[in-house]
Parts: sequence; C-alpha cells; structure tokens
Amino acid sequence: MVHYPVFGGQHNEALRLREPLAEQGWNTVVVLPDEPGNGAERLRAAGVEVVVMPLHRLAAGPDPTRQVRLLRHFGRDVGGLRGLIRHRGIDLVVAAGLVNPHGAVAGRLEHVPVVWKILDTRVPAPLRMAAMPVVRALADSLIFTGHALVEGHGGDPARGPRAVVYYPPVDTERFRPAPELRAATRGRWCVPRDAPLVGTVANFAPQKGIEYFVRAAALIYRVRPDSHFVVVGSRFETHARYVQRVEAELARSGIPPERFRFEGYCEDVEAIYPALDVKLVTSIGRSEGATTAALEALACGVPVVATDVGALREVVVPGVTGAVVPSEDAAALAAAALHVLGEPGMGVAARASAVERFGTERCADTHIEAFGAAAAARR
Repeated sequence: MVHYPVFGGQHNEALRLREPLAEQGWNTVVVLPDEPGNGAERLRAAGVEVVVMPLHRLAAGPDPTRQVRLLRHFGRDVGGLRGLIRHRGIDLVVAAGLVNPHGAVAGRLEHVPVVWKILDTRVPAPLRMAAMPVVRALADSLIFTGHALVEGHGGDPARGPRAVVYYPPVDTERFRPAPELRAATRGRWCVPRDAPLVGTVANFAPQKGIEYFVRAAALIYRVRPDSHFVVVGSRFETHARYVQRVEAELARSGIPPERFRFEGYCEDVEAIYPALDVKLVTSIGRSEGATTAALEALACGVPVVATDVGALREVVVPGVTGAVVPSEDAAALAAAALHVLGEPGMGVAARASAVERFGTERCADTHIEAFGAAAAARR
C-alpha cells in the first residue's frame, strides 16, 4: 500500500523488486490512492499491476481538513482493502509509512501476515514513540530503511515483531559508470569535458533542502569558477512557493545563468549521474531514510556529499565514497564537495560499494526474510 499518487521511492522499489520477488514466488500488486499523479501510469507502463482506490492519508501542515477526511473515511478505506485482500486472495500485506495504518489494519482483520515498512523519521519523535506500540501490535514483521531508523523509533525491543534493515534497491547494471553517457549528457548541456559538474537529483520539496544546494553552489563557484551545476527533479503545484524561494536564491547567488540548470523531471536518470563529478544530497530535518538517489549516484561511480540525516551516514562512507556533513550548512557542503572534486579515486570506491551493498537481488532477499518472519509469526 503506497499512499502517494506521485511516483517516488516506494513506487520505485515496487518496480525494481517485482521481478526478483517473482523469481522467488511472490507476485506484486500495488495499491495507490485515486488522486492525480503519475505513479499508476509509470508502474503500469513497466508491467506492475496497480489497483487504484480511495486511500486517504495523514497530511502535514496546520490545515485540519485532511485529517478530518482521513478519520471520516478510514473505515471505508479499510473496508475496500479488506475486499481486495479477499477477492484477490492476497497472501501478505506490506504497509508503507508510520502514520498510514490502513493496510496493516485491513491485513490484520483478514488474518494475513503484515509487514510494516518504516521509511524515514519525518514524524516528530513524540508521535513516533506514541505510534510504535500500535505498529508493533499490528505488524508481524518490520522493515526499516537503515539502522538509524530502528534507533529513531525506540529501538528493537526483545519482545515484538522481527525487525529487518534494508537499503533501497539499485539496478547496478543500469546504473553504472558510462563514459559515452557522460560525454553525451555534457554535450547536450554544453558542459566542457573536464569542467567540474556538481548536481543533485531531487524533487522540489522543502525537505530536500534545494536552497542549500544553491547556496553551496555559489560558494563552490567562488573557488572553482569553471564549475557547472544542475538540479534534476519534478516541480509540483503544491510546492509552488518553495520553487519561487529556490529561484530567488539562485538569482542572488552570482552564478551566471549558463552555469546553472534546472533540468526538471528526467525519465533516464541513469544518463544523468555519469555526467556528474559529485552528487549532493541536501536534505534537511528528519526527512530521509537512505535516499535512492544517493545509491544510484554511487552505482554510477559518482561520490556523494550528503547531510547527516536519517540513515545517509550508513550508505555514504566518509573519506571513501564521499562525505557526510551537518544539515542546513551550505559552507560544509561546499567545502566537502571541493575536497571530493580533488579525490578522483572516490568514484571507483563508490561503484564498488554500491555493487556490494545495494544491488536489487540483495534487497529482494531482505524482503523475503521479512516476509518469512511475518508468515511464521502469523502461523
């Protein structure tokens, strides 16, 4: 159950894990809310079965109307999921996200195993601690995107559902160092072959901290005026004010327009990463688990400079595959990026780390482990 209609990390995981899970006997059905978005379209185009139905969710922000709608329609949403479980003979439910328990409740009421995924630490700590007893009561096993998330949700008690840690899957054959793609992308963007190119791949959302990317870029440009910069990611009407804020930041940065690109949504991001010399992850606050974009960059042999948010410290090895710096610190981001630009050997280490740790098959095996633990607990 994915409660967001716009294609993102959980949709991507479902897509990448579908085939390796099928090879081990598990077929995938993704349930999405009946709201505008490209998630269903992209999944179906890739051959993933999708069911769209009413599926409300808890929303951040001061407007209480969405929370009221969630409570008003919760019983109906759960009833719809129970009907789907019975009609399709669903054998196991994967619920994603701490504060959207619909799938877990429906699975529990239908007596099928429930695996609950904890994806990030965006929910404030007091609410996390209050929610976890409910999660542990409903779930038969838990999957956390990094050990930091286990600790951030009260640790793994001796009694309770089995907890498994995983990192998002990366197709390391698709995402790989590719000199031909590097040359083609740089040629399209009019970036010289040897010029430093610093980039990020992230949708325009406040938790991604893109304004800090712009501020760091300005500091890098002062030291390396031959540098170029790119932001690849979708813009959404819901974050229109944030986009304006980022654009205003760029206007004040002093970076010439021809040196900074907002590339927008890209279908073939595997052609983008090889063109980069360093990838920045500028997430702020509590917004991340272990972001897929960082792992994709590593797989392409691109070192990553990431903020110390969520489980990013677990996937980026400081001094080996990149650097980890404090959140909301543009100066630290810039200094680390300049250091990484002077260490070409990090790219080789980044690729080796991704192949060893973040391949699709390894992620599928971890999910199978969680599925087995849930099934055993339910029996």
